Amino acid sequence: MKIAVDGYEIVTPMGGVGRITAGLLSVLAGLDPYGQVGLFVRRPTGLSFPTNVQERVLSPDRGYFRWQNLPLRKALRDFRPDILMAPNYTLPVFYGRLAVLFEHDISYVSHPEWYSRRERMKNGWLLPHSLKRAAAVVTESEFSRQEILAHFPSVGADKVTVIHPGLEERFRRSTAEDISGWRARKGLDGKKVVGFLGSIFNRRHIPELVEAVRQVRNRDTDVFLYVVGRDRTSPPQDIAGLTAEDWILWEEGLGDRDLPLFYSGCDVFCYLSDYEGFGIPPLEALACGTVPLVLNRTSLAEIYTGMAVMTDRADPEEIRAALETALSDEAKRAAVLAAFEARRPGFSWQKAGEKLFRIIRQTVGAARI
Repeated sequence: MKIAVDGYEIVTPMGGVGRITAGLLSVLAGLDPYGQVGLFVRRPTGLSFPTNVQERVLSPDRGYFRWQNLPLRKALRDFRPDILMAPNYTLPVFYGRLAVLFEHDISYVSHPEWYSRRERMKNGWLLPHSLKRAAAVVTESEFSRQEILAHFPSVGADKVTVIHPGLEERFRRSTAEDISGWRARKGLDGKKVVGFLGSIFNRRHIPELVEAVRQVRNRDTDVFLYVVGRDRTSPPQDIAGLTAEDWILWEEGLGDRDLPLFYSGCDVFCYLSDYEGFGIPPLEALACGTVPLVLNRTSLAEIYTGMAVMTDRADPEEIRAALETALSDEAKRAAVLAAFEARRPGFSWQKAGEKLFRIIRQTVGAARI
């Protein structure tokens, strides 16, 4: 079997789509050792995959839509795969072969107010077009699956499958010595660190988090806020001004190797998002022994109930109360981490890859009958 993989998001540092693609590919290729996998990327990945994965760099990179519909479409025409693994929301416009489409969420449809007019117009056509033409659709939560079916009932329930992402083995609690050294390098000695990591969208409530930490500091001045992520707020928020405090550190990104240290070095990890298709960062924080604080809604409620401290509203006063619980209630913290350890085996790239391979094999087999 010949499988093509759109690897546009497998770059350093990798975001959520890139990690999901790489995690699944590392398993998928090994399940069909005599098959051929073409991984099409925009830059060399530097990653190690099974020997039957052929990495092909396509250029130029002038934005995803152009890359997908010009060099990638041409490469797919030459490669002639049995099926395309399309992990980045849409298919090439004129691609006519079998494809498994990954729809991590449909925020473009359910919350168009979060996007520019240009993005709304483009994805308003591309999304339904891709969903209609895909042979199978994969998403990461039942919340997202139900949203897809509600907005696009013609897709059909049997076509949409939930596959939870896995956890890389590197996401484990760092040693006390490594944590101490990392904290010293960041100027965090003796601090209680509240962390956030992810793209900074309006829906992730960074202003409310800043105000909540300010309120906590009225009672405990050792509390420090560490924000990691690029400012992608629309309409723009003054993130630079908000974080211009001596008790806040804002960095736009961290290297992949630093992520376990970041999570391990936080006392609480906050992910106060109104909308997520899954929300991988709180899972990575849990794997590193850090309790997350999340909003009790969308997929976060589905995935993290019992495995996080939750708040119902993104109100600074409610966030403050939840933060104080997450920082000081040792029984609650222990219960959250114990619940995660009981469920950790379910977040496995091996299991996720095997489920995806069954979908691919069934889809290709059905097309050959």
